[in-house]
Amino acid sequence: MSSHITVTIMLCVLSCEPTEIRVWDGDSLRLGMTQEAEAIRIFNIDAPEIEGQCAYESDLAQHSKHRLAELLAGQRVEILREGADRYGRTLAVVRVNGRDAGDILVREGLARTWSGRREPWC
Repeated sequence: MSSHITVTIMLCVLSCEPTEIRVWDGDSLRLGMTQEAEAIRIFNIDAPEIEGQCAYESDLAQHSKHRLAELLAGQRVEILREGADRYGRTLAVVRVNGRDAGDILVREGLARTWSGRREPWC
């Protein structure tokens, strides 16, 4: 079973305010701690699934999730919304101190650039 990681960020829109988020995996998070919390998917990447098709994918997914939480924790974060996916999650660019979090995960080998469809990790 997958558990989320809770971190506090400085969410910046017009000004910056402390906000708690829950990181579900390398490309999904929830903004807030309530049942109504906004589900956000980083739109420009594909991260491995926690309950992947093989041990390699599951292990990489855990690394990706922990790295995203590490990148976000205590930092200045901007969420640039780009619409919604078929599951109702907000698609967004997530910037950490002005840097694209998705691009960082891709550069570190913990995610791939989104190609428009899921690719196998195994």
